[in-house]
Parts: sequence; C-alpha cells; structure tokens
Amino acid sequence: MSVSIYYQTKEQPLTSIKHAEDIPSDATIIWYDLNEPTEEESDYLLKHFEFNPLEMDDTIHANPRAKYKAYENYQNIVFHTISPREYEIEVLNIFIKDNVLITYHHRNIREVNTVNKQVKNHFDKNLDCEDIVLFILDHIVDNYFYYVEDISDKVFMFEDEHGRDRTNKYMMDHIFDLRSDIIKLNRVIMPMKEVIDTLQNESRLVQDKRHKMYIQHIIDHIAKEESMLQTAQDITREIRDNFESYTTFRMNKVMQILTIVSVIFMPLTLIAGIYGMNFQNMPELKWHYGYYAVLLLMLVISLGCIWYFKRKNIF
Repeated sequence: MSVSIYYQTKEQPLTSIKHAEDIPSDATIIWYDLNEPTEEESDYLLKHFEFNPLEMDDTIHANPRAKYKAYENYQNIVFHTISPREYEIEVLNIFIKDNVLITYHHRNIREVNTVNKQVKNHFDKNLDCEDIVLFILDHIVDNYFYYVEDISDKVFMFEDEHGRDRTNKYMMDHIFDLRSDIIKLNRVIMPMKEVIDTLQNESRLVQDKRHKMYIQHIIDHIAKEESMLQTAQDITREIRDNFESYTTFRMNKVMQILTIVSVIFMPLTLIAGIYGMNFQNMPELKWHYGYYAVLLLMLVISLGCIWYFKRKNIF
C-alpha cells in the first residue's frame, strides 16, 4: 500500500501508523498521504470522504490546473511542482476537511517528504492542517528558485559571451532554446502565483495573522522569481532583436551593392545589346576604331556612375 497515515496530538508529534483505526480520538491532525496510489487506494479515498465526484475524477485520472476551491465542508487545492525532466509539471492534490489533511500525487514529490520530516522533527502543539499546506507551498516555491536561477545564469553568461556576436548562426538556436525554457517555467509559476493570490485574499486557508504573514513571505518569493524570469526574457528578446536588426542591416548593404552593380551594368548591357544585333546598315561595325571607341565609352559610363554614387555617399 502506498497510503501513509500520520496523526498528531497536543502532546505527541507527528506519528506514522498503518491503519486508520489506530488514530486516537484526541488527534489534532490526521494526514493521509497517497503517493503513486493504486486503483484500490483511490477507491478508498472516494468511499471514506464525501468529496465532489467530479473533483475526485480530475484528481485520480487527470492533471488538473493549479487552483483553489472551497466547498461547504472541505477545501481542495492543487499545486504544481517542477520535474527536472524538461521542466514537466507534477501535480499535488490537497484536500482539507476539519482536522484531516489528504495529499494525493501520482509521482513522488520531494516537498511533501521534506515537510513531513520537518513536522516530525520540530514538534508544535499548535500546528494545524493549514500550516502543513503552507509549509509544502513554501518549499515548492523555494524549489522554483533552482530552475529560475539556472535559467538566469545561462542568460547572463550567454549575454556576456555572445552579446556582441553578429554572425554565429548557432547563437539564435541557443537563444530560442533559452526562451523555450523560460516559457515552460512561466507556465508553472504564473498559474501558481494566481493560486497564491487567491489563498491570500479569498480562501479559508489563510485566516489568522500567522498564516497571513507566512503567505506574504511566499508571495514575496514567487514575485521575485517572476521578476527574474521577466528580466531573463527581456535580455533574450534584446539579443534576438539586435541580431535580427544587424542581419537586416547586412542584407540591406548587400542589396545596395547589388543594386549599384546592376545600375552600372545596365547601360553597358544596352550598348552591348545594340551592337550585337548585327544589322547590315550599322556604319560603326565597319569603323576601324569602333571597337576601341565603344570600350572607351563603356569605361567612361562606368567611371561616371561610380563617381556619381560616391559623390552622393551611396556607398
């Protein structure tokens, strides 16, 4: 079985038990942690708690969005953690009903394990289910820093190393990879920020002064992460725009040179075309110095065009 059951009383710290029947009547916290649950264990959750069937169906069979919902006699919260595998989203479903806390997740989530050890090692007789949820949320948000700082470091190192590069075609591939990672992180952090704002302003989870101070601490952290990602995104956008502007400038210079060459050769092509028609009534064809005269004319026209473009500062 992958259902772990814990309880805490006013005198006893968080304790693990094997069967729900062993929970004492004076327990202040009862915690069911379902990690990679089987179908049988999910059925147990459905049968023993009167939760919304649609909510439970999303919890068991889907990957719901980050959210907070308050029902008449319980609260449902969904948090998103980040997997190191390509910044994949891992879902943590939480239910709070009176003094019962249920955490449901299809993969092992280290933040839950960390908080579990923290609560066991630091006994607080006034601890409640809301505290544990805020502890988990705090660890989730703090772990975002690992990925956000990694992206920020990559962006700043890239800017230092390649900020003046103009011709490396691999540079743009790297930039788009970085921007893709930033977008993946934003897909996690932005919805979670909305959930945290909801917890602060509209939820039953944050009621007393202690909880409000703690949620403000979490908000400060996620706001900093959002700001770091925005800065990284702005830097990559500026590098991309600079590269594209310089590429456009180089293309314009190339087109300008090609246009000048075309303009110079247009009259020469016209002269060559006229004297290449081979009509019989063309006196110049029989002129002894005609060939040299035409070459000289072409040279004068070419030099004249070059002189004109130089004078106009066209190149």
